[in-house]
Amino acid sequence: MVPEVNVESRKPPAVGTGRPVRVHITAPTKDRPAVSIETPRLVLRTLEPTDRPAMIELYESAREHLSKVLPLSEDGKTPESVFARQIELTEQGEKSGKSFRRIATNRAGTIVGAFNLVVIRRGFENYADVNFWLDPKRTGVGLAREGLLALLSYSLADLPEGLGLHRIDAWVQPDNIESQKLVTSCGFKKSQDDASHLTTGEDWKVHERWELNIEAWLRDFG
Repeated sequence: MVPEVNVESRKPPAVGTGRPVRVHITAPTKDRPAVSIETPRLVLRTLEPTDRPAMIELYESAREHLSKVLPLSEDGKTPESVFARQIELTEQGEKSGKSFRRIATNRAGTIVGAFNLVVIRRGFENYADVNFWLDPKRTGVGLAREGLLALLSYSLADLPEGLGLHRIDAWVQPDNIESQKLVTSCGFKKSQDDASHLTTGEDWKVHERWELNIEAWLRDFG
């Protein structure tokens, strides 16, 4: 059994409640053969085929918002095809170890967002990129920070309790102030000279790199 992890900020973050986030890691079982991460209000777990109706309803109700991070407005793409692709990417990541994709549900089981590690690179040091989204109806109550801290606590924990990563990068658009506040509250610092054009939904836009390394995490949240 993987022990419970308490994530506490030793100093108040720039944005957020500053309260500890309790994180419980559930190891794979026969009934659920993938790691899940629990916080007081959220469960981060793999996307399952049975989630199809709820996820498609969310894609449709929040299309304008989610089109910024998912290809919901591309020609030929439907909510059904986007869901099928997300299932495929989740399964590929579980098999290859090159990504770690989790949807987030509230305690009632309602899907409220997603928190993903993509492009996991392993070598002398281990890195990954993070992306996330939240149902726009669920914003403003700290769920995004709670989910992101939960993902980070598992990702930066040593193997086998966690993923053993040494650095996580978040790519954020220069005008996305809310995401900048969120990643700052979780310990990320902006790289001064690293930017790239990345796809946002169906568009290519400039993103700046924000990084969190293991030393900063242990200092501020360990």
